[in-house]
Amino acid sequence: MTWDRDDKERTAFHEAGHAVVAWSFGVIVGCIHLDLKNESGHAMIAPATHLKPIEQIANWYAGREAEKAFKFPANPHKSKDDLFRVGQILDEHTPGETRERQDLRERGRACAEACLREHESKVLLVVRHLMQHHYVDRVAFEAMMQEP
Repeated sequence: MTWDRDDKERTAFHEAGHAVVAWSFGVIVGCIHLDLKNESGHAMIAPATHLKPIEQIANWYAGREAEKAFKFPANPHKSKDDLFRVGQILDEHTPGETRERQDLRERGRACAEACLREHESKVLLVVRHLMQHHYVDRVAFEAMMQEP
Protein backbone atom coordinates (compact mmCIF):
# COMPACT_ATOMS: atom_id res chain seq x y z
CA MET A 1 0.00 0.00 0.00
CA THR A 2 1.23 3.50 -0.83
CA TRP A 3 1.05 6.37 1.65
CA ASP A 4 -1.58 8.88 0.54
CA ARG A 5 0.31 11.93 -0.76
CA ASP A 6 -1.87 14.45 1.12
CA ASP A 7 -1.43 12.63 4.41
CA LYS A 8 2.30 12.28 3.81
CA GLU A 9 2.58 16.01 3.10
CA ARG A 10 0.45 16.82 6.15
CA THR A 11 2.88 14.73 8.23
CA ALA A 12 5.84 16.55 6.68
CA PHE A 13 4.26 19.89 7.66
CA HIS A 14 3.62 18.59 11.17
CA GLU A 15 7.23 17.53 11.73
CA ALA A 16 8.69 20.58 9.97
CA GLY A 17 6.53 22.77 12.20
CA HIS A 18 7.95 21.21 15.35
CA ALA A 19 11.50 21.52 14.05
CA VAL A 20 11.31 25.13 12.87
CA VAL A 21 9.59 26.38 16.03
CA ALA A 22 12.12 24.54 18.22
CA TRP A 23 14.97 26.02 16.16
CA SER A 24 13.48 29.51 16.53
CA PHE A 25 13.75 29.13 20.33
CA GLY A 26 17.37 28.00 20.08
CA VAL A 27 16.65 24.31 20.68
CA ILE A 28 18.87 21.85 18.80
CA VAL A 29 17.13 19.87 16.07
CA GLY A 30 18.89 16.59 15.29
CA CYS A 31 17.04 15.14 12.33
CA ILE A 32 13.55 14.88 10.88
CA HIS A 33 12.20 11.89 9.02
CA LEU A 34 9.11 10.43 7.44
CA ASP A 35 8.59 6.75 8.20
CA LEU A 36 7.13 5.35 4.99
CA LYS A 37 6.45 1.91 6.47
CA ASN A 38 4.41 3.22 9.41
CA GLU A 39 3.07 6.32 7.63
CA SER A 40 4.31 8.59 10.36
CA GLY A 41 7.08 11.04 11.06
CA HIS A 42 9.38 12.20 13.80
CA ALA A 43 11.56 15.19 14.61
CA MET A 44 14.49 14.51 16.92
CA ILE A 45 14.57 17.65 19.06
CA ALA A 46 16.67 18.28 22.17
CA PRO A 47 14.80 18.78 25.45
CA ALA A 48 13.16 22.19 25.74
CA THR A 49 12.44 22.21 29.47
CA HIS A 50 14.66 25.29 29.91
CA LEU A 51 12.22 27.36 27.84
CA LYS A 52 9.44 29.49 29.30
CA PRO A 53 6.13 27.58 29.65
CA ILE A 54 4.56 29.51 26.75
CA GLU A 55 7.50 28.52 24.51
CA GLN A 56 7.33 24.88 25.61
CA ILE A 57 3.62 24.84 24.78
CA ALA A 58 4.27 26.52 21.42
CA ASN A 59 6.85 23.84 20.69
CA TRP A 60 4.29 21.07 21.26
CA TYR A 61 1.50 22.90 19.39
CA ALA A 62 3.76 23.63 16.40
CA GLY A 63 2.98 20.40 14.51
CA ARG A 64 -0.77 20.78 14.76
CA GLU A 65 -0.62 24.49 13.94
CA ALA A 66 1.58 23.82 10.89
CA GLU A 67 -0.97 21.32 9.60
CA LYS A 68 -3.79 23.80 10.16
CA ALA A 69 -1.90 26.68 8.55
CA PHE A 70 -0.42 24.92 5.53
CA LYS A 71 -2.26 21.62 4.94
CA PHE A 72 -5.78 21.85 6.34
CA PRO A 73 -7.53 19.90 7.75
CA ALA A 74 -5.23 18.82 10.54
CA ASN A 75 -5.18 15.16 11.54
CA PRO A 76 -6.11 15.08 15.26
CA HIS A 77 -4.55 11.62 15.65
CA LYS A 78 -1.07 12.98 14.89
CA SER A 79 -1.41 15.55 17.68
CA LYS A 80 -2.53 13.20 20.45
CA ASP A 81 0.87 12.91 22.15
CA ASP A 82 1.61 16.60 21.56
CA LEU A 83 -1.60 17.64 23.31
CA PHE A 84 -0.83 15.27 26.19
CA ARG A 85 2.54 17.03 26.61
CA VAL A 86 0.81 20.43 26.56
CA GLY A 87 -1.46 19.16 29.35
CA GLN A 88 1.57 18.12 31.41
CA ILE A 89 3.13 21.58 31.08
CA LEU A 90 -0.17 23.23 32.01
CA ASP A 91 -0.54 20.91 35.03
CA GLU A 92 2.93 21.89 36.20
CA HIS A 93 2.33 25.63 35.90
CA THR A 94 -1.43 26.15 36.25
CA PRO A 95 -3.10 23.19 37.99
CA GLY A 96 -6.86 22.90 37.68
CA GLU A 97 -9.18 24.17 34.97
CA THR A 98 -8.76 27.90 35.48
CA ARG A 99 -8.95 30.92 33.21
CA GLU A 100 -5.18 31.31 33.68
CA ARG A 101 -4.67 27.78 32.34
CA GLN A 102 -6.88 28.41 29.32
CA ASP A 103 -5.06 31.68 28.66
CA LEU A 104 -1.61 30.03 28.84
CA ARG A 105 -2.75 27.29 26.47
CA GLU A 106 -4.09 29.82 23.96
CA ARG A 107 -1.01 32.05 24.20
CA GLY A 108 1.21 29.02 23.54
CA ARG A 109 -0.88 28.01 20.53
CA ALA A 110 -0.85 31.58 19.19
CA CYS A 111 2.92 31.77 19.73
CA ALA A 112 3.37 28.63 17.60
CA GLU A 113 1.13 30.04 14.89
CA ALA A 114 2.99 33.37 14.82
CA CYS A 115 6.37 31.67 14.72
CA LEU A 116 5.28 29.45 11.83
CA ARG A 117 4.04 32.47 9.88
CA GLU A 118 7.28 34.34 10.56
CA HIS A 119 9.34 31.39 9.30
CA GLU A 120 6.94 30.14 6.62
CA SER A 121 9.63 29.96 3.92
CA LYS A 122 11.78 27.77 6.19
CA VAL A 123 8.86 25.43 6.93
CA LEU A 124 8.17 25.10 3.20
CA LEU A 125 11.83 24.39 2.48
CA VAL A 126 11.94 21.59 5.06
CA VAL A 127 8.67 20.12 3.77
CA ARG A 128 9.91 20.07 0.17
CA HIS A 129 13.06 18.27 1.27
CA LEU A 130 11.10 15.75 3.36
CA MET A 131 8.69 15.02 0.54
CA GLN A 132 11.57 14.28 -1.81
CA HIS A 133 14.09 12.56 0.49
CA HIS A 134 12.03 11.55 3.57
CA TYR A 135 14.93 12.60 5.82
CA VAL A 136 16.69 15.79 6.88
CA ASP A 137 19.84 15.50 8.98
CA ARG A 138 21.04 18.14 11.43
CA VAL A 139 23.58 19.70 9.04
CA ALA A 140 21.06 20.02 6.21
CA PHE A 141 18.41 21.40 8.59
CA GLU A 142 20.80 24.03 9.98
CA ALA A 143 21.74 25.04 6.42
CA MET A 144 18.05 25.42 5.54
CA MET A 145 17.54 27.64 8.58
CA GLN A 146 20.23 29.99 7.29
CA GLU A 147 18.24 30.59 4.10
CA PRO A 148 16.51 34.03 3.97
